[in-house]
Amino acid sequence: MKPARSTPSRYAQLRFLDAGMTVLADRGHAALKLAAVCEAAGASTGSFYHAFPSWPEFTSELIRYWRDVKSNRIIEAARQVPDAADRLVSLIETGMTLPHATEAAIRVWAAHDPEVARHQREVDAERRDVIAETYVELLGDEELARQYATTAMYLLVGYESGTLQSLDTLAFSFRAFVEQALGVSGDDAPR
Repeated sequence: MKPARSTPSRYAQLRFLDAGMTVLADRGHAALKLAAVCEAAGASTGSFYHAFPSWPEFTSELIRYWRDVKSNRIIEAARQVPDAADRLVSLIETGMTLPHATEAAIRVWAAHDPEVARHQREVDAERRDVIAETYVELLGDEELARQYATTAMYLLVGYESGTLQSLDTLAFSFRAFVEQALGVSGDDAPR
């Protein structure tokens, strides 16, 4: 009789999930392989297979982990900011501090994996929705708010997918866009 498999600790799983995020950020989707994840975690393949029963289960959990930690929690934190102008500033700061290299790798991965593509589409829509909700409060126009929110997502996705990356230029773009949307000058815009 085969001995029962012990339940891995969440710490052990998080160690590999964080290593997977590191591999995506540092080396891209093509490098997301068992050996690279184990190396980044400083662990053996045996430890990996104790934490996750299979590679497909790991990759499914990895994309869910990214979605929860790097999107859902951030969106919920933004929704807790009561003032819409302050929330918009918070959303800009969030857009500036996302793990852009990881997200770029996930966008490449989404082109090859239907499950990842579904998560990516849903995350993009959820992010757009929280931005649109904020613009509705500020502008009072749902259609215009949705256009501004979609355009803000275009800025983010373009930055993450582009080759001419500059965080300073991304910040400039976000702020100029907000100033234009709110009809204020640079001195009066939310910071």
